[in-house]
Amino acid sequence: MTYLSKALYFIFGITLLGFAGLQFNDPDPIIWIGFYALCALIPSLLLFNVFNRPLFLLAIVWCGVELFISAPGAYQYYLHMAEEPLMQGMNPQKPYIEECREFLGVLIAMGLLVASVLLARVKIFK
Repeated sequence: MTYLSKALYFIFGITLLGFAGLQFNDPDPIIWIGFYALCALIPSLLLFNVFNRPLFLLAIVWCGVELFISAPGAYQYYLHMAEEPLMQGMNPQKPYIEECREFLGVLIAMGLLVASVLLARVKIFK
C-alpha cells in the first residue's frame, strides 16, 4: 500500500503542478499559479511523509474562497450549458465560461488535496 500511496501522491503533485503551469496565460496568473503550487505542495510533502497542518488548512480555506468566488459563474454556465461549449476562447461577453473553468479546476484541486490526506490517514484536527 505504501508504494501505491506514494505513486498517487506523486501523480497528484505533478497534476497540480501541471495545472499551475497552464495558468501562465491567464489574466491573473499570480493568483492561480500560487494557488495550484500551494495545492501541489500538500501531496508532494506527503510523498516524503511530511504533513503540514497549517499549510493544508490554508489550502482548503483558499479552495473554499475560490469556490465561493467562482460559483456564480459556474451556475451561470449551467444555465447556458446547452448552447455554450466549455472549451472555447475567452470572451469578455461571457465571463461565466472562464469562471466555470476556474470552479472546476478548484474542485479538482480540492478533491486531490482531500484524497491525499485521507490516503495518508492524517488527523486533521487534534
